[in-house]
Amino acid sequence: MGELAGTTYRHMKVSILGSRDQLCVNPAVMEAGSSREKLNMCQARVKAKTCSYHQNVEKQKERPELRDNVIMDIEELHKLGKKHNFCPFYMSRELYQSADVIFMPYNYLLDPKTRKTLDLDLTGAVIIFDEAHNIQKLCEESASVSITLADIAQAVQDISSISEEMAEPAVGFDVKGEQIGSKDLNESEMLAIKGFLLEIETGLGNIMKNQKSLTKPGSFISDVFGAFKLGNVQHTLDLLVNYTNGQNEGGMSTKGRGLSKLADLISIAFNENVSQENLETLYKVHISKEEKSEGGRGFLKSRSETVTLNLWCFSPGFSMQRLAKLGARSIILTSGTLSPLQAFQEEIGIPFPVQLENKHIISASQVWCGVLSHGPDGTQLNSSFRCRSDPKYLTSLGQTVLNIIRLVPHGVLIFFPSYSLMNSTRDFWQNCGIWSKLEMVKPIFLEPQKKDALSATMKEYYTAAKDVKGACFMAVCRGKVAEGLDFADDNGRAVLIMGLPYPPLKDARVELKRQFLDDELKKSGKTGGQGMTGSRWYSLEAFRATNQAVGRVIRHSRDHGAIIFLDNRFCDQMARQALSRWLQPFFQTHNQVGTAIKGIASFFKTDSLIGKLRGDFIAEQTAMINKNKSLKRQRVNIRIEDDEPAAVNCSAEEYKGELEKQSTAESIYSTSSERINFHSQNSKPDSAVFLKPFPVPLKSVQPRKKVRIAVRGFPSADTRDENQAQNLQKPPKAEAPKTFQEDAHDKAKHYVTMLKKTVTKDEFALFKDAIKSYKTREDFTDVKAALETIMVKYVLVKPELLSGFKVFMKKHHAEEFDKFCLEKISEAQGSSPHVETS
Repeated sequence: MGELAGTTYRHMKVSILGSRDQLCVNPAVMEAGSSREKLNMCQARVKAKTCSYHQNVEKQKERPELRDNVIMDIEELHKLGKKHNFCPFYMSRELYQSADVIFMPYNYLLDPKTRKTLDLDLTGAVIIFDEAHNIQKLCEESASVSITLADIAQAVQDISSISEEMAEPAVGFDVKGEQIGSKDLNESEMLAIKGFLLEIETGLGNIMKNQKSLTKPGSFISDVFGAFKLGNVQHTLDLLVNYTNGQNEGGMSTKGRGLSKLADLISIAFNENVSQENLETLYKVHISKEEKSEGGRGFLKSRSETVTLNLWCFSPGFSMQRLAKLGARSIILTSGTLSPLQAFQEEIGIPFPVQLENKHIISASQVWCGVLSHGPDGTQLNSSFRCRSDPKYLTSLGQTVLNIIRLVPHGVLIFFPSYSLMNSTRDFWQNCGIWSKLEMVKPIFLEPQKKDALSATMKEYYTAAKDVKGACFMAVCRGKVAEGLDFADDNGRAVLIMGLPYPPLKDARVELKRQFLDDELKKSGKTGGQGMTGSRWYSLEAFRATNQAVGRVIRHSRDHGAIIFLDNRFCDQMARQALSRWLQPFFQTHNQVGTAIKGIASFFKTDSLIGKLRGDFIAEQTAMINKNKSLKRQRVNIRIEDDEPAAVNCSAEEYKGELEKQSTAESIYSTSSERINFHSQNSKPDSAVFLKPFPVPLKSVQPRKKVRIAVRGFPSADTRDENQAQNLQKPPKAEAPKTFQEDAHDKAKHYVTMLKKTVTKDEFALFKDAIKSYKTREDFTDVKAALETIMVKYVLVKPELLSGFKVFMKKHHAEEFDKFCLEKISEAQGSSPHVETS
């Protein structure tokens, strides 16, 4: 949002959509435990008209910040709503209806139910997925769901409670005087749902009695929850969910959570966009049983079993293909870490005829990139499962990190493959004394696993990194820090990658994903070199996470830093090719720490000599950018004139050849975008853009249109040339009389100047608002209110303030305005108005 505000597109109407988690300001709803509960609690309050924040949306729509299209991000909109007591969530739903550019989370586009709720019409739209490196995962997750036996048991309990309340409505089943139970809910259907759930609970318990996990085709969900396919059953379930969550006041209450989880499962498994064939081929049902200890000692120690049913989608193309069929003009995916593009396209499942992979904007002097295969004592650096617990490896790794951070100024980022490896490495270094040595060089910060603590930790790190001593931040690949935070300039001068972040090999979802890809490849008849295999996907996942972590350091064209890999597996040629293409030209391999340390020291020593110059240059450029942002762009007038046909001195063949020459480019790095041919070399000439001009007889060429562009206040080049020629031949002419439009413009300008000198700032602001409203609605009553408030009190001192306002009036309001003026002047003079009529 901040970047858009600094572009020439900032005049466009912009809106941003977010979830209730991000935008809700109602304290009672914010305390709810899950997003589903917040949804239902919010909807219940809106329906009952008990949410004061929602009630204020209509009143606050005309606030200057919202009316004048001030570009705001999620945090700013939330802050504004909290300050002025309106609901930012529903306000954003009002604003996006008339917006030209809409920002929203991925799942709002990928989830069919959300698209339908928002009534998003994508016909002819340009869809841009920014930071699209995770889009495959998000596509799969938006179509997946989980539920436990505990959730089902809670749903049964909720239905029993509602049945009791229906039998005794005085207990509290009455909402705002309306007995929802007796009017909307059918008790027999409720009892039927309860019976279905009891059967499911017993059946799943029996299935998992003697096994810890079970995998079935996705169609198995129909065998278990098939009774919920019926429309009346789903309708009753929705009513139950709405009621329980409407009664739930949040906090630690679990009321309604089981029914909400059940509703999520049913909405994903049984909807119009998911067929039985889709469930069979693209989904898997995985049921797992996990034993948990619940405290106590000896024979008092109790254990409980948690049975979880997962419905997992393994095809990201399933969601993307449905999106592509909705009539969008273009779907654009952008990220710095989409490589390799061919593999990415295979996973997404839709073709991308236009692909662009650019070099980085930085030069070789701004980045040092290399892999260290051995530590100072010659120990091989390898964080694989068989080596990561070796004391010799951990000691050598610690000494290597210590040598590096002594050379790097300010902030250093250290990324581990997982939280478990980061924690075990920290414990070892603390026990052997390496940790204290590291802290003597730079204070160390660790990425917290709880989201709430991250903001405070980052604030402390940013402050420490700018200090002369600097700071270290240890984080995890695929974590919040690696995926989306900015470490520009001194906040991150080096990034250390401690190993390859492969997904957990024995994780059930990872195993099933690999198996799914291998099965799909066999069905297609392709070989491993022609399609995506499970092993290839597994490796690519590790390098995508690596590329994302690496991208935290070089954040803009004037930034600089070092990228250091501390794992010998990065020496492999295939590993190097899997890294982002911009990084590959700078990649070095070092078998000895000494050569790498020398290179890093030289890099930062050179930087220290030119650092001051670079800093001064950045400050100068920043000041210039900020100054230009405040300047208004001059209006451009385009004048189209008919002219005589130009003389044509070429044959049809020459004309066609010249047009083809102008329409094609040798490469995508051509200087003019108009000369880029995005089509393949094997395309037929008649399918390429601009390659086959329409055969028009040259003698019958239509008169050309001359387009003259002139900036207000400056004559065009053609006009200047004509004026100079005329001045040489003819004596100066008398100044032409002003047109009606020019005269009206001068009068309006003079009136505004006079008004500014007379009225207060608040009165002048009211005047501006009245003019804007009148121009939009053309309603004279909008102007009357402002005139009565501002002008009337000055009517005896400066009567021209009231009569001069006529310059802004439309012709059909002129007579009504004259009557209004006569009335107000007469009132001010203390006489009754007299209006002559003919």
